[in-house]
Amino acid sequence: MTIHFNLFNIILLFGALQGLILSLVLLFSRSDKRQNRYFLSAFMLVLAYNSFGTFCWSSGFSYPFLDFFDSLFPYTFIFTVGSSFYLYIKTTTESERIPSKTIFKTYLPGLTDFIFRICLLIYAILKNSGLTIGPGTGKIDSVYEPIARGAMVVIFWYYLISAIRLFRNWSQQIDSRQTPTEQMLTAKWTKILLIAMTLIAAVWAITIFGSLMFNIRGIVYFAPIEIILVIFVYWIGLKGYQQTRVIYIKAQKATKINVDNAASEEAKKYVSLIKRSMDIDKLYLDPELTVNKVAEHLDISPKLISAVLNGELKKGFSAFVNEYRINEVKERMLHPENKHITLAGLALESGFNSVATFQRVFKVSENMTPKEFLSQNRDGRN
Repeated sequence: MTIHFNLFNIILLFGALQGLILSLVLLFSRSDKRQNRYFLSAFMLVLAYNSFGTFCWSSGFSYPFLDFFDSLFPYTFIFTVGSSFYLYIKTTTESERIPSKTIFKTYLPGLTDFIFRICLLIYAILKNSGLTIGPGTGKIDSVYEPIARGAMVVIFWYYLISAIRLFRNWSQQIDSRQTPTEQMLTAKWTKILLIAMTLIAAVWAITIFGSLMFNIRGIVYFAPIEIILVIFVYWIGLKGYQQTRVIYIKAQKATKINVDNAASEEAKKYVSLIKRSMDIDKLYLDPELTVNKVAEHLDISPKLISAVLNGELKKGFSAFVNEYRINEVKERMLHPENKHITLAGLALESGFNSVATFQRVFKVSENMTPKEFLSQNRDGRN
């Protein structure tokens, strides 16, 4: 095997390594918004995978496992690039955690392609064994390939436009005279990122549909978009990660300043209002509850709520709300009239939007599982 190293191939290889390193750094770094960095990590990993695949194609690098994987799933990863980018923007502009059902729906295009390729593999095995008849997998691939390549671009544009709409709705609510500095920085960074992705998406669409219309397959034709993607990987790796750190540091400082500026008596008044919204109004029963909803209900700033909770109660908004939900579940569990309702049902009725989240939060809170708690307090439910 002869590997051809020229400037183009070297740029591709280092771009793939840069994207891989950044995705791993994001995956294992400490941050309050875990979903946000996970989706950015997934997005960067796809770009790294694409650059490495182009490097193999251009340089002649070949490895049996990689060749088999690429022939089996040629487009599956690429189908997820729009999904990951959209979810990254969604977790940037929204404070609440994205439910698993939403994540599953967003990644449905990639999952559909994965299932199709697995079915095609099974079909190939059966055909080679003489257990089925029909066209060869090569013929199926020749029909599927142009459809998949066009669909990748269309799906990416769909998620890109959806991300732009999310950002536009979010940015319209920002008042530069009242909004904290870190939110303004986030808005500025996100806007630049969306503009960059729109330009890349336009070049990508021209490249893919041009190759389909004129049956172009040469590496020279695809070189511009690949170079642009590599430059983007370097840019987001240096500028993007640095910007994320600046935003995070300023957010920490802003929270501290807000708490310090709130007089003790004033802070206690806000704590009382927030607790009343839970004790009396039972806002925690809303599975889609966010700090913005509570702020709207109480007619005070979301940032002030977060600052007061962190400063006075030493806990974040999610931990504060989940404490009420756990107490609600425990109370319902010990009521004999709820004996016929499952633990999952009680959890959902108490405001949790995920059984897995309920199980995790309950164990952390009570140092035991819900079933163990119920077993120890079974007399109360009889």
